[in-house]
Amino acid sequence: MTFGKSIAPPAPVEEWYLTIGASGVLEPEYPGADSYTVRPSLIFSIDKASDLNTFRSVDDNPSIAFLDTGTFRLGAVGKLDWGRDEDDSDRLRGLGDVGISVEGGAFAEWYALSWLRLRAELRYGAGGFSGIAGDFAADVIYTMDRWRFAVGPRLSYAGSGYTESYFGITPLQSITATLLGNPMPVYNAGGGFDEVGVTGQLTYNFRNGFEAGVYGGYGYLLGDAASSPLTSDRNQFRTGVSLSYTFSIGPAWW
Repeated sequence: MTFGKSIAPPAPVEEWYLTIGASGVLEPEYPGADSYTVRPSLIFSIDKASDLNTFRSVDDNPSIAFLDTGTFRLGAVGKLDWGRDEDDSDRLRGLGDVGISVEGGAFAEWYALSWLRLRAELRYGAGGFSGIAGDFAADVIYTMDRWRFAVGPRLSYAGSGYTESYFGITPLQSITATLLGNPMPVYNAGGGFDEVGVTGQLTYNFRNGFEAGVYGGYGYLLGDAASSPLTSDRNQFRTGVSLSYTFSIGPAWW
């Protein structure tokens, strides 16, 4: 016979799932360009089993949540910035290349309502540029069986390190470009909100681990990015397709 309080059985350990995949994105060849190129992008996330049906935008950067309450998530995020080549455009002749940058930082995500997601990312880049970059997004979500549609506004922030690299022109660059037949004035680009826009997307879940998606987006350059002599077009369009696969990696080990 046992006396005293009964011992509750331990709570079941929840399975964790890894989502990996890739997308192909048609986007401006460099920020402010009027020409376009196709680039690959990585899809990566780790989620609890209870969060598998949670909405993830196709333009979210790869992230891992360290705090997850079901309606609020906080964690680490990363991004690869492809840089810019001098020969991408005659407008860039004499300015030199902007190398590839790796960005790392934190993200926060809040489901204010079951159909409304708010997300913010703040990252620091190193490599081709050094400085802060951030993205802010809101998505209205509609789900019907295997289909999911979402649309919402986007706003991006770029520190002076980013804007100087992509939109600024130093005295030396101005002289070099002019000598090469590409007269460019000296231009100092300061940090601030550099683009506002909207993204819409449609995904289909095959219910065997695979999910496919298509999306399109429009951005309008702001501030010093829009006024830069290097900007050919303030209107920036993006469209892409994605395919991802989700599978169990077992109970959490952390």
